[in-house]
Amino acid sequence: MADKQQKTGRLLRGILVVSLALNLLVVGVVAGAFIKGGGPSGPHRIDLTVGPLTRAMDGERRDAVRDALRDSGAFQRRDRAEIREDMQVLLATLRADVFDEAAFRDALARQRARLRSGQDAVLDAITSQIEDMDVEERAEFADRLEAQARRAPESRRQSN
Repeated sequence: MADKQQKTGRLLRGILVVSLALNLLVVGVVAGAFIKGGGPSGPHRIDLTVGPLTRAMDGERRDAVRDALRDSGAFQRRDRAEIREDMQVLLATLRADVFDEAAFRDALARQRARLRSGQDAVLDAITSQIEDMDVEERAEFADRLEAQARRAPESRRQSN
């Protein structure tokens, strides 16, 4: 009975970890699409916790954030390839007859480090733009940010 509970606990932990890894993958793809620019309908927006901040910025400042992210080295093509490779490692460790905890943890640690690096780059780029604003610009920015917080992003409004 206790053996069955341990297996169930491991399975649930594995599922949660895979879910986390998939979320990290999505973050990488979204950030990459934001930096790359997007398709025919225009640039994709980052819809992370910083999404309202970037949408509330005027076009020049939003462009400066995008450029800073591009220049930062975060969200490179190799990162997406490495994310896919780590996902394969995670899946292989979950499917193996013997669970390799060290390989599993290492792959997740690499994913977390990539995500943290990207988040730090985004934070630095946005903070730099806000720091460069004068009092009046920050007040206008705050008004736009407040408006962003009150409504759903355009893509969600269209699908309703």
